[in-house]
Amino acid sequence: MVRSMKPLAPVCFALALLAGAAHAQPQPGWKPARAAEIVSPAAPGGSVDVMSRAIKRFAEENRLIDVPFNVVYKTGASGSIALEYMAQNAGRGEFVFASSHTFLTIRETGDSKLDYRDLTPVGLLFKEFHVIAVKPDGPVADGRALIDKLRKDPSSVSFGFFGNPGNHLHLGAAIPLKAAGVDIRKLTTVQYRSGPEALTAVMGGHLDAALVTLSVAQALADAGKIKVITQTSPTRRGGYLAAVPTWKELGVNVEYATAQGVLGAKGMTAEQVGYWEGVLAKLSQDAEWKKLLARSYWEPAYMTAAEMKAYYDAEHSKLKAILAELGLAK
Repeated sequence: MVRSMKPLAPVCFALALLAGAAHAQPQPGWKPARAAEIVSPAAPGGSVDVMSRAIKRFAEENRLIDVPFNVVYKTGASGSIALEYMAQNAGRGEFVFASSHTFLTIRETGDSKLDYRDLTPVGLLFKEFHVIAVKPDGPVADGRALIDKLRKDPSSVSFGFFGNPGNHLHLGAAIPLKAAGVDIRKLTTVQYRSGPEALTAVMGGHLDAALVTLSVAQALADAGKIKVITQTSPTRRGGYLAAVPTWKELGVNVEYATAQGVLGAKGMTAEQVGYWEGVLAKLSQDAEWKKLLARSYWEPAYMTAAEMKAYYDAEHSKLKAILAELGLAK
């Protein structure tokens, strides 16, 4: 008796499909094949540096990168040196840039011919608020005294901060002080290589006030070496900030937050962006990273590359208008 072979046809067809599907599986995406760098425009110690080292450590500990991965410091010239370095490495997916709000306005203030638009968005990680820190026994006692003093003489208090006039740190004081009736175009400002350097100058009596983020001031405030007199958050934060009034409590209806994340070199491919975006997405869900956010008074704000671009473009338009209004645009 001859048996029919027809029932085998569907089986053979299914096996052929499975074999084809195996060959059609997507190949592993791009990964750095040579030494990678995260370029920091600020000296060690500030929040940009802390973020950079956290990204490096996470990528290495979780074996997300198979090549040497270093934080490279390109400080000075208000961040333009770091931007020029990134421009020299356009198209190289191994190079990423630790970004802050500074790079939304650095071209507008005339400190660089380049800004965030000359880089590739990769992802945002967190937002942070800002404080004004003074010497405990210095010439400025508190936030109200600061406002009164500056209304009478806008140049009577020296403010130090990392970066260029008109950057996110400067605006963290300039925006609320303008709303308080101070002519901020006459403020005395001094540039430093990092927030910790500005705080050191305050402690030494060489500077009246430092404009820094919450995390940068924390250790010295806890030790009683500096006094924080204002915070830009909508309500008082906990810890060392529990006794620090917000601008709103000082009668100034302003709150202010900036954001930090990662940009890539110009001309990165979608695969290269996808790799770094994946690293940041995983980092944003990491338990140790979340502890760092809490310790540093950073507000979680993970955004994809596309979301970061939309956010940066919106912030750029807003800050550009503010700079023009304040007379800081060049």
